[in-house]
Amino acid sequence: MPRPARPRLFHPRCSHAAQRGAAIVTALLVVTLAVVLVSGLLWRQQVQIRSIENQRLRAQADWIFTAALDYARLVLRDDLRRTAVDHLGEVWAVPIAETRLSDFLGASLRTDTAGETSFLAGRIVDAEARFNLTNLVNLITVNGVTRSAGPNPDAVAAYRRLLTLLNLNPDLAEVTAQHLQTTLGASPAGPGHTPAAAPAPRAHPLRDLDDLLAIPGYDPASVARLAPFAIVLPQRSTHNANTTSAEVMSALLDGLTLPAARTLVAQRARAHYNSLADLQNQLRAAAPELPARSLAAFDVRSSHFLVYGQVRHERAERVREALVYRHAANVPEVTRVLWIRPVPSLPANP
Repeated sequence: MPRPARPRLFHPRCSHAAQRGAAIVTALLVVTLAVVLVSGLLWRQQVQIRSIENQRLRAQADWIFTAALDYARLVLRDDLRRTAVDHLGEVWAVPIAETRLSDFLGASLRTDTAGETSFLAGRIVDAEARFNLTNLVNLITVNGVTRSAGPNPDAVAAYRRLLTLLNLNPDLAEVTAQHLQTTLGASPAGPGHTPAAAPAPRAHPLRDLDDLLAIPGYDPASVARLAPFAIVLPQRSTHNANTTSAEVMSALLDGLTLPAARTLVAQRARAHYNSLADLQNQLRAAAPELPARSLAAFDVRSSHFLVYGQVRHERAERVREALVYRHAANVPEVTRVLWIRPVPSLPANP
């Protein structure tokens, strides 16, 4: 007797539909995973492309600043050829407002797009218009190594007066001079002593004013207050009587009050000093009670200049400060860049 047929639990059509549904879900998952992977790869590639593009823009902005710095050096070199006096009425002292870079290009070089999205601003500042902290010590060179020969009492006293005028602690003058003397390797026997062998101290322990923060007594607020009136140059220098502020002039000339120094600066704006004799005559008129004094701390020509430049090139922006040394004589390398560093912004016009 034949066995009865066993009932089918699943209809063939239902089984095939379930298989097709599972295949579709699997395919969708694979496609979704592929899309996620491809999107991640494209996003990473886009980030890399954007990063490379930003690097290119920053490099181009740096090259624009380099070109502007070369132009500033050319201006300083031409000024040396034209005149023997540096003052604020010369071409180098005129700031450049933010200008489209294409405006600097000649008609034959200009194109429809060259320099249209780049902007340049800058100015040149006389570095010897500020009090040079390196003057706080006397320097000698022993076996090719620069050493301190002790503090300079006149410069230390002048720095005390400057700190007092700026409402800062005047005792920092002696502390700063001692720091310079220590880090430069002071000669124990004074300037006349020449040892056979000298240790190699750090040549210039203070590279800029920010290094003052390593000296006890200085803080960011005091350094910011001091910044418009002081500077650290790699060597001793005089101060330009045609560009110094009233505060620096009053500090350098003991007994010259700040109001009298401001009077001299106002008169100087109308007629600059052609020689130190002109300054001496103005001193007699502005402060007749002052005795005749040496003007060894002053000159009417400068050798150190600060070049500031701000470049905006599409998304990239660069603000740089460079210290340029200009030789007094007409040598093959008239100007030389001593250092370049970034700064937050351009200095305010005096």
